[in-house]
Amino acid sequence: MLGFWRRSYEVLKTESVKAVKGTALTWQKELPMLQLNTKEDLQKWVVGSDKDIGGNSDAKLEITPENVCRFYGNVCKDLPPIASEQAASGYAGMRSKVRGLTVFGTPNWDTSMFRFLALRVRGDNKKYFVNMQTEGVHPADLWQHRLFLRNPGQWEVVMIPFRDFILTRKGIILEPQIEMNREKVKTVGFSLLAQSGPFSLEIDYITAINTEETEGDWPRITKPKKDKEKAQIEAAL
Repeated sequence: MLGFWRRSYEVLKTESVKAVKGTALTWQKELPMLQLNTKEDLQKWVVGSDKDIGGNSDAKLEITPENVCRFYGNVCKDLPPIASEQAASGYAGMRSKVRGLTVFGTPNWDTSMFRFLALRVRGDNKKYFVNMQTEGVHPADLWQHRLFLRNPGQWEVVMIPFRDFILTRKGIILEPQIEMNREKVKTVGFSLLAQSGPFSLEIDYITAINTEETEGDWPRITKPKKDKEKAQIEAAL
């Protein structure tokens, strides 16, 4: 119960600061979402693989000496000789936990006024997906996008436009596509499928951002700068 009231207080504090500063109505560069730098940060995540339902893959999370999260393990597409009908093979994934209930409801991230999901990562040559879950009709719906790494083995910041995510359900692309409920993002995660062998993906942080030229899906409109002479004249009046 103490945790419930503490979470409620944090939501109230955050929303009060927004109201005082007017940040809900002004352009913002960044919305920090998740840091993955401590063991406490890892408590906000769940990890799984087909091993949970009878497969042979495994996946783990750890904090490296560089103080970042490492998602690693081994994917195996072969099922055990004796496997149940429910067994599946060849996948591993991790996702953030749904944040705890408060007196104001379940907290979500409002990413509607940001253009990109930005992720600082270092990975191998495997094909990873970024997954987002929003409040919606079906609990199995996921918004997915490939995590394209330009330089495997090196740190890089990957920026994915929110509008480029594709709605899927249990790995199948849904038609017709609908607009993502970007005001209520519940979880963010990573997965890989049907790629046998060891894998390793390191994650530092996840954030929603704008560039200097963007305000959500729209171009940012800025006031033209006054020339110095005009500003001096206006100041003297």
